Amino acid sequence: MRKGGDLMRKHANALILAFCVFLCSASPVFAAANPNVTIVNPVSGKPIYSDNLLVSVKLTSAQTITVFVTQEFKVVNGENATVSLEDHQKIDKSESASVLIGSADSFTSVNNLSFYTKKVENVKPGLYKITVNTVDGENKILFTNESTIEIKPKEENPADTAVLETQQSGAAQFLKNLLKIIFRE
Repeated sequence: MRKGGDLMRKHANALILAFCVFLCSASPVFAAANPNVTIVNPVSGKPIYSDNLLVSVKLTSAQTITVFVTQEFKVVNGENATVSLEDHQKIDKSESASVLIGSADSFTSVNNLSFYTKKVENVKPGLYKITVNTVDGENKILFTNESTIEIKPKEENPADTAVLETQQSGAAQFLKNLLKIIFRE
């Protein structure tokens, strides 16, 4: 009887091994995010009320990155239409398009702490994706970090209207007026 039990156990082990191999081979392959690269600004998923975009990336080891910004669209009747962050997450990949804003920049860090910063000017309201690829010496992508943000018109910023509409007196009123004079907005 012992022979039958051993045979059963071997078949069960072989079946489990085959199942594990199947699961591992069927899983999709994606470039993981680099733990030594952080997109500091802009914060992913947060709306920005400006016509300029400041991209800031922190590197905590010596490496080379490429950074690029794309505007994301939904394709409607062959035309690119702006889309909100919420709507973009719902659309099929085949219905979306990306347009490169500016050029892709390469940056090499030789220190254990470095920052890459880029200002993108004159951006229009819409959805933008910041992509940071960590590359090796042959420009092969090792890791990919991404941040998706939505640019909204400055006029829609609820924080600006709340600050300017509240009743203030004394030093706060003086400071508010001084800021208005300085920024003329």
